[in-house]
Amino acid sequence: MTLRTRILLVILAMQLLLIGVLAAGSLDRLRRDIATETRMGAQTARDLVLATIGTMQGAVPPDRIMALLPERLTEPHHARIGVVDALDGTLRQPPGPPDPALRRPDWFAALVAPDPQEMRLPVVVGGRPRGYVLITGDPAAEIARAWRDMRDLMTLALATAILQALLIAWAVRQALRPVGTIATRLSDLIRGDLETRIGPLPQPELAPLARHVDRLAETLEQAQADRRRLQQQIVARADAERMAIARDLHDEMGPCLFGLRVEADALREAAPDAATAQSAAQIAAIAEQIARVNRALLNDLRPMAVGQLPLPTVLADYVDDLNRRFPDTRFALEIASGLPEPDEATALTLFRILQEGTTNALRHAAARSVTIRLWTDPAHWRMILSDDGQGIAPDRREGTGLTGMRERITLLGGDLAVQSDGGGTRLLARLPRRAAERNRTTT
Repeated sequence: MTLRTRILLVILAMQLLLIGVLAAGSLDRLRRDIATETRMGAQTARDLVLATIGTMQGAVPPDRIMALLPERLTEPHHARIGVVDALDGTLRQPPGPPDPALRRPDWFAALVAPDPQEMRLPVVVGGRPRGYVLITGDPAAEIARAWRDMRDLMTLALATAILQALLIAWAVRQALRPVGTIATRLSDLIRGDLETRIGPLPQPELAPLARHVDRLAETLEQAQADRRRLQQQIVARADAERMAIARDLHDEMGPCLFGLRVEADALREAAPDAATAQSAAQIAAIAEQIARVNRALLNDLRPMAVGQLPLPTVLADYVDDLNRRFPDTRFALEIASGLPEPDEATALTLFRILQEGTTNALRHAAARSVTIRLWTDPAHWRMILSDDGQGIAPDRREGTGLTGMRERITLLGGDLAVQSDGGGTRLLARLPRRAAERNRTTT
């Protein structure tokens, strides 16, 4: 249940309670008022009967008084008068107004009706009892009036409660609107949008929460920037270490191998016998094999062309070399025009993606066609490498090369997705562009 619903339910319960208390108090007051009015009506009827009988004595024959008395009597409000003749015992009443009881509910009448009131006045004329007058309280008219008043009061109270609930619902909605803004901002933080801020809020209760959320966003943004900087430093340091190893291999191992081959050739030429010449030739062959391994290591550790030539040229040369070396497989490279030159870490990573993807397509997928696409969007470098090979089995684990490439891309703040449906494999790589690259493209 939402907070707004709970607030409205609490307010509604309080309103119903207040209306109930008001109704109970009103019913108790109405019951007392009706009882008082009924008692006063009965007293008025008694006085009227006594006055009428006193007027008729001496003016009407005694034996006609009981017959004419109902015609002479006029019932007051809230009382009924009946005349009982002692001769025949019949009850006769003067004509009264229409019964107002039809205009009020029976349940309401049962709640406010007073205790029944009845009064008997004997009629004695000439010392002889002629009968009696029966006076009963009649609260019907008063109950009908009370029902109309109570109905109007409850209608007004209900309308006021509805209006108050609507106003409170509107006020609560306006008051909780910043909560929705804060919730939306937190959702943005979860999705990685750390730049938007809530700003100051006019509500004193929610303003501190908004400030804390903005501070959290600033802290997360700073932490993300620090993490990105550290990740770039890790990649840069790893590349520097590879460069240092490649330089050592080139500067130290290369001359040694070259000298070894020269000495082996000299020994072979000056060999006194065939056995010595054969040993010298074997030494030269071993030195040449070590030199080939050394060149492969150098190319794997640090492709010499990356950083020295434009990235499209490096990638195109590599793809052309693949087409020459593997004529049974077609390699197609599509590079968007007008690409900016990436930083060295990004360029090397894009080259490694191409290298790892084509190697896997040749070694494991038995692909006949490999297509590579490279382009940029406003914030990322995008590369897709797809082949028509046999795909990757669902239960097969990623190789060390692909795992290492994924880790490198992650360190640079990008992501790598591998899609395979049994009819080929797609590598989808995304690397963030640096601010300088975006500025150069915009300019």
